[in-house]
Amino acid sequence: MKKLALSLLVAGSFASADFLSISAGAGVWQENISGYVKSGDTINYMNNKSAETDGNDNTGNLGLQDETEPYIWVKFIHPIPLIPNVKLQYTKYSTSGDGIASGKLKVFGKSISLSDRVHTDLDINSYDATLFYEFKPVIVDLEAGIGVNVLSTDTTVKTSTQTSSASSTEPIPYLYARAETMQLFGFSIEAQGKYLNVSGTGHYYDYIGALKYHLPLPILDISASAGYRYQDILGEDGDNETKLQFKGAFAEVGVKF
Repeated sequence: MKKLALSLLVAGSFASADFLSISAGAGVWQENISGYVKSGDTINYMNNKSAETDGNDNTGNLGLQDETEPYIWVKFIHPIPLIPNVKLQYTKYSTSGDGIASGKLKVFGKSISLSDRVHTDLDINSYDATLFYEFKPVIVDLEAGIGVNVLSTDTTVKTSTQTSSASSTEPIPYLYARAETMQLFGFSIEAQGKYLNVSGTGHYYDYIGALKYHLPLPILDISASAGYRYQDILGEDGDNETKLQFKGAFAEVGVKF
């Protein structure tokens, strides 16, 4: 009897999934940046002014500024069994700043001696693809799958005596899960997570929580969301580490056909 009930539940979950739908959205994210670049005993923080005056010769500050940047996404859901659905997303990260750095900064394999004021430009383009399956129990929509976030990064550091630039393209795989509650008076709550943690290599965390409102239209499902996003990326290479954190509020609009 328990096996029959479980079978009916699973079958009902698949059967209630969308027959065929295309969704798209666009928004802006207030990217408050923190983190550091570590080379041996020297740490240069992404945005920590107190490091410039803490009296420690092994710490510095790049002075990168918080920015508000755009993102867009599109999602395809289909009824074909075993073949996963797809979500694609592009996010822009662009920031610059001035600070007083220390020691050596290793930018994608290039060492730069720093004992002076520095100007740093950091540009990251994120190309994110998620493959997932959709389940629809009674009160919540669930998605689970895997994905990869390809980060295309350009970094330029200028001191009083030299300029160094470096580019990198890094794919970051992750596990994916998302849940959205059923609508109540047009409102729903959404939570999403992307996760990777490899000992000695680094980690990738990307978490979202949002409140969504669906406009009461008979044909299209148009929605507006507001929430908070936290992203933490750590790369480790022996005594060298790069840690990037972006966190802040976001707002977006979306449409489902």
